[in-house]
Amino acid sequence: MERLPRDPIRFDLVNAFAEFGCEEKVSLRDPATATDGFVERTRESVRRSLSNEALLHGLRTQSMFEALLVSLGAVELLKQEDAGEIYAFDETLEVPDFRLVLRDGSQLLVEVKNFYQTNNARKSFEVDEEYLEGLIRYSTTMRCDLFFAIYWVKWNVWTLVPPDVFQFQGNKRSLDLLDAMKANHMASLGDYAIGTRFPLSFVMYADTTKPRSIGPDQTGTFTVANVEVYCAGHRITDLVEMGIATYLMFYGKWEYEAELELAGNEIEAVEHRWVPDEDHQQGFEIVGSLSELFSTFYRFRTQEEGELTRLRLDVTPGFLGQLIPEDHKGHNLPLWRFRLQPSSPC
Repeated sequence: MERLPRDPIRFDLVNAFAEFGCEEKVSLRDPATATDGFVERTRESVRRSLSNEALLHGLRTQSMFEALLVSLGAVELLKQEDAGEIYAFDETLEVPDFRLVLRDGSQLLVEVKNFYQTNNARKSFEVDEEYLEGLIRYSTTMRCDLFFAIYWVKWNVWTLVPPDVFQFQGNKRSLDLLDAMKANHMASLGDYAIGTRFPLSFVMYADTTKPRSIGPDQTGTFTVANVEVYCAGHRITDLVEMGIATYLMFYGKWEYEAELELAGNEIEAVEHRWVPDEDHQQGFEIVGSLSELFSTFYRFRTQEEGELTRLRLDVTPGFLGQLIPEDHKGHNLPLWRFRLQPSSPC
């Protein structure tokens, strides 16, 4: 998948400028009433948007979903659906965020939602009945299936569900996470869960020819001579496996630990280790799904100290989908891959 070239700054901005001129009934050639007025309105609009945290997080999640699909590389085409002018006899239509064309030729319309459960991690997602019906009418008109891509912030989980799994609740429709997981179609977009043995670790070995002693204040410095990566105590030497293991360590959901190895008063090595919070005695544990790993990466790269700093990232098309080659056979990094199918039909 490659991004088709276009110039949004040039064309989208000029279109917005033309719309401003139409609304204000001014000549586009008049800088005092057109250009200056447009710049001031744009400045004020951006200022209001930057002060609206809910809007910013919603836009970041929409961009994250787009980047996730590009990185998975499993769809044939991805297009923003709610861009540009739309004319319709039915004024109650609601336009979803994206149109997807899958590898089998089927098309989906997807509405992306960022759902933050505040202090209640089991809180159900809700959507207005009227709004949902508008989306359904649009998808019926376009002869495409409609899905909701919901990002459950507290759980760092994506679910892709059809509207018929929502429950009626007054003038709203609701959906809890457990029902969303049972009806999840993310596997159709290339998502799957990954498991491996534990712990995953990388060990930084000290250069024994340079100072590495612990001082009286219980602090010390050392020079790294070598770094090795391990899975369940087995050293990983294959470059592909090292790349996979590193990605799983940094962006998976296992707990981080660190241990200092000493010989007397001298530093031998530091082990950085990732372990699951529970051992189910099955020989491996799930590190996370590709969508969870990517979301952790995306959130890490778009915020600093918990504050949102960016909305979009450039990602390498197909990177995540190719992280583990389809025909990959593990050596010192055994892998389990699970594609979860929905229990309810599409």
